[in-house]
Amino acid sequence: MATVEKPRVEYPLATKAGVLVAAVLALWGVLEYFGFEGPYQEQYRDPYQIAAQSARLEGLRQAVASDAVLGYLTDAAPGSEVSDSMFLAAQYTLAPRLLDKKTKYRQVVGNFTRPADFAAIGRQYGLSLERDFGNGVVLYRGDAR
Repeated sequence: MATVEKPRVEYPLATKAGVLVAAVLALWGVLEYFGFEGPYQEQYRDPYQIAAQSARLEGLRQAVASDAVLGYLTDAAPGSEVSDSMFLAAQYTLAPRLLDKKTKYRQVVGNFTRPADFAAIGRQYGLSLERDFGNGVVLYRGDAR
C-alpha cells in the first residue's frame, strides 16, 4: 500500500504574526492577573473564613464516617449569603461526606451562628442532640424518614 504524503501547509506571514500577537497578549494578561491577584489575596485573605471552618468542624469530621450522608440545619436565614457560604464551607470541609439541606437523615449537622438551646432547636425538627462540639457545631440524631 502506497503512502500518500500530505503537502506541508505554509501560512501567510500575517497569520503567523496574528498568532504571535495573540500569544504575547495572553501571556501579558496572565502576568497582569497575577500582579493584581497577589495584593488582593493579601488584603482579603479568606472572606468566607473557609480555613476557620476547617478548624471549627474538625471534631465533627472525625466523629462521622467518611461515607456518611448527613442532613444539615442552621439558624441563618435560608437563601442568604451567610447561609449559603456556611453550607458550602461545611460541605467543602466535611467532604467526602455528603450534606443535604434536609433533616430526614439519621445524623444531622447543626451549624449555628450564635449560642442557643441546640437541643430545643433539634426537637422542633424531631431530632435529639447527640453531641455538641462547641462553637455552634452540633450533631443530631434523627430517624431516617
